[in-house]
Amino acid sequence: MSTISHERPYGVGLAYRFSVHHESMKHKDEIDLLELSTEDYIVRERRIYSDPDEALLLDALANIPCVAHGLSLSIGTVEPLDEQYLKGTKEFLAKHDLSTFSEHLAYHRIDGNDLSMFLAMPFEEAAVQWVKQNYYATRREIGRPFALENVTYHFPVSNCSLGEADFLRRITEETDCTLLLDVTNVYNNSQNHGYDPIEFFDNLPMERVSQMHLAGGHQKPDGKWEDSHSEPVMEGVWPLFDEAVQRAENAEIVILERDSKLRPFDSVMTDIRKAREIFYKHKPETPGPKHDHQVTATPFEGIPEFEASEFSDLRGYQRSMMARITSDEFRKAFQEDPAKATAQFGLTDPEWIRRLTDSDGQSMWHFQDSWEYFQEDDKQVDEDYKKREWAMWAKQLD
Repeated sequence: MSTISHERPYGVGLAYRFSVHHESMKHKDEIDLLELSTEDYIVRERRIYSDPDEALLLDALANIPCVAHGLSLSIGTVEPLDEQYLKGTKEFLAKHDLSTFSEHLAYHRIDGNDLSMFLAMPFEEAAVQWVKQNYYATRREIGRPFALENVTYHFPVSNCSLGEADFLRRITEETDCTLLLDVTNVYNNSQNHGYDPIEFFDNLPMERVSQMHLAGGHQKPDGKWEDSHSEPVMEGVWPLFDEAVQRAENAEIVILERDSKLRPFDSVMTDIRKAREIFYKHKPETPGPKHDHQVTATPFEGIPEFEASEFSDLRGYQRSMMARITSDEFRKAFQEDPAKATAQFGLTDPEWIRRLTDSDGQSMWHFQDSWEYFQEDDKQVDEDYKKREWAMWAKQLD
């Protein structure tokens, strides 16, 4: 029986990947914790590909404290939450006694289409109130407060009344969530969209940061930085991370994300060691008394009303944005007459239509190309999954 506790993981750890399980276990004296991607275990297709009987997962849980991180909530989408996702997440957390959970503050799914890439929320009060409703609905289902993560976005929604840091602050004022501050995302967004990352920290409620992410990426030929999770942490990120650790007095968890190019594993450990050096330069070896923050806003106790009039423009914007990416027919109609095209989704407000027309054209082409690629890739993945399922059934019958 494991004596490892997952009640309050602390320190610097790694986003767990089954492909480097054995390497991770060999370095458990330097890896303080692991972050488990819930989708790898609550989505059967992903589990079949990675760890069918969960033997590697159970070994990881028995050796290193763990936290859970979700990818598919799409908390910003103005439509009903995915009940199967919530049910699976709740069961996974309970089964493995995991107390800490986080998700992304973005949207990527609507009208039956899942982009699998995060789109920035409009930094508007309507979006704050919608996220509040979805946050509390999710919180009730999984039985605990959780952290929301800032994301890298290809383009911000134009002409919004709030800045990103102010938007995050409003979320923390309206809910009891904490923040998962992805420092690499701050670096990428500041470089790509021209803002000062230190000023971003100045405006962010750093006292509400409970977790941090670090990841590597690269600069593309067009000069934009991409969060690819495939390279060592960029040099420009380390000073920002040092600054963030100093400012975020209640942050207890740092996770290095690496999804590919995991070997040689020494490259991963180099980033882990550097992050630990910075973290423990400013933090004690063990956590102090737990901080409880006070929220004065009234929690939302009902069912999120996605058809409420106060969210109609936000919903119409999201549906129109997704249609621009996934539908050739809508794109043509939108090019001819944006107002007429978006009216089918109930979007008639000129300011919200302008936010659609002002979207970065190069990024829109990227999303459209990616959508077509993922559609074809999903077909192949589905065929491979069916073959693996049949092979597993045949093995059990034998």
